[in-house]
Amino acid sequence: MQANSGATNPLAAGITAYRAGVLHFIHDPALHLQPFEWFEDGLLVVSDGKVQQVGDYAKLHKTLAEDVTVTDYRGRLIIPGFIDTHVHYPQTDMIASPAPGLLPWLETYTFPTEGQFSDPEHCSAVAHFFLDELLRCGTTTAMVYCTVHRESVEAFFAESACRNLRMVAGKILMDRNCPENLRDTADSGARDTEALISKWHGQGRQMVAITPRFAPTSSEAQLQLAGELCRAFPDVYLQTHAAENRDEVAWIGSLFPAARSYMDVYDQYGMLRPRSMFGH
Repeated sequence: MQANSGATNPLAAGITAYRAGVLHFIHDPALHLQPFEWFEDGLLVVSDGKVQQVGDYAKLHKTLAEDVTVTDYRGRLIIPGFIDTHVHYPQTDMIASPAPGLLPWLETYTFPTEGQFSDPEHCSAVAHFFLDELLRCGTTTAMVYCTVHRESVEAFFAESACRNLRMVAGKILMDRNCPENLRDTADSGARDTEALISKWHGQGRQMVAITPRFAPTSSEAQLQLAGELCRAFPDVYLQTHAAENRDEVAWIGSLFPAARSYMDVYDQYGMLRPRSMFGH
């Protein structure tokens, strides 16, 4: 479908345009009664991969240059990509594995599955499938846990960069209460994380997260170094877990008897700060 040849105020050549229902958010829904814009018959104008204009088709298509082709998706909906703020790509092959609680689930399924990620080829294959599945479901940004292996992060960012996705990911820090083959040290975990920050954070659309799995699987020395990384790199994210069930909370209490609460453990080490995300 060609634009009207009598267009005025033409946009630059080399753009693409899409006609469909268009929905996007312009304000925080928690703070505004009308946080979105909705165009039942809308037009989305894109140049060099970036949105240039959006609005009603009847008004906006008149501004297009004569040689711009409009792809017709009427009857469908165009929306911004979804954002997933908590996901583990190494767990792709064990989705829906049953267990009576978090700790037996980790021991029975998760830790054995993550043990395979010392193999870079396995990491790449799973990351490839995982990211294709995210895209198939409309997710273009995610906050992702890798494994304790640096290779798992390198492979993930390489696959993400190929797709020009915006991903936040990090190497799990885990130096106790886990299998030996999934255990780093406080020093090696901090060094690997700092190296990943230097290589990947801000490269294209990739961002690194400091990633202690959860407090029980990190020694106090490791939590201390994670907090130091947070202070050294304030623009880098932190992601970890908190309070999935009562057994976990009781375990935290036995490991950190001086802490007033689960979150107080993280606060003591400087992890409660902007750009910190706590799952569960």
